[in-house]
Amino acid sequence: MQEKLAKSLNLLNSVISGGPTGLGTKSFKIASAMKGSHYDSDTELRGRPAYRNDPALGKELNDRLMVWAESIGLYKGHIDYLRKCDFGGYVMLTHAFSYDRERLFLAGQSMVALFALDDYFVDDHRNGAPLEDVPRNLSLCMTALDDPHSTPLYESQTQEHMQSNPVFVSLQHYIQNTIKLGTPKQVARVRHEDMALFVSMCHESHWRINKHIAPVWEYLSCRQPNGFTACLALIDVVDGYELPHNIYSLPAVRRIVKIAGLVTVMVNDLVSKEKEIEAAVHQFGIVEALQKEHGISFEEAHKMGVRFHNDLMQIFEDESRELSVFATPELRRFLIGLEAWVAGSRVWHQTSERYQD
Repeated sequence: MQEKLAKSLNLLNSVISGGPTGLGTKSFKIASAMKGSHYDSDTELRGRPAYRNDPALGKELNDRLMVWAESIGLYKGHIDYLRKCDFGGYVMLTHAFSYDRERLFLAGQSMVALFALDDYFVDDHRNGAPLEDVPRNLSLCMTALDDPHSTPLYESQTQEHMQSNPVFVSLQHYIQNTIKLGTPKQVARVRHEDMALFVSMCHESHWRINKHIAPVWEYLSCRQPNGFTACLALIDVVDGYELPHNIYSLPAVRRIVKIAGLVTVMVNDLVSKEKEIEAAVHQFGIVEALQKEHGISFEEAHKMGVRFHNDLMQIFEDESRELSVFATPELRRFLIGLEAWVAGSRVWHQTSERYQD
């Protein structure tokens, strides 16, 4: 078995490091995507239809998530808003190959907990969390995901504080469920991606406090971990298998995961403008970054952002297809799961009342 895996990895690595038409030649593409579009449309986000659209399953999952959120006091007084966000529908659309209710519920817990963290601590002053508290709150979110170890006295005080805020509780429930359903390596991967998310959220709080519009390169560098990479890390857990760590960490695999995360967060940027304006906080998204850097109107920058998304989709589709040719069965399954996740996320963003109201 080990010999077969080694041969598969050697073959995969030979493709990755191959000649001028191989994956290694494409590192320039994200930068060059800003310079021209391969698609005619600058108003329509390119993407495939959702791989599954089962409203009954989405409602079942959403109802269960509402029961859980109410039980821990999450979005207290605003549970109708949370219901309309339809994170159950999000899970149904993105994890299109699983019917395991417990694993789908785990994905829903992840989505609700991470979006709640954003709503409570980062994006919206109306929840009472001042910007100067963002680093402290997000550091405590790390504590919720990975218990610190000390003496019994201080461990009990830590847990007492973790129970004082429903966001911390939601994160604890989510990681405990990940531990139950995933392998130790999968749990470590999920923690790593979540903590990278929290660090980049701190980076963004610096922009808000200083009313700064970052250059496009810096914005994209920060936005990649502060996007959906943390959610993508659950694909194999939800589908009930394990993508081995040594394959997940291959440069070409890591690249395609990060591009997928960036594609999905560009959709979020482009459809969430009204919600962010209503939150009355400093705006610094991809449209604002492009507008400042190129000295163009907001409308022109929005069109440029759509073209950038569409070109990223082309890169994702091309490289995913090439990577699949010599992939192990687990990697091929993971890549198909990535495609389904990207497609389902776009559909959710364009239909969820989180952004449509």
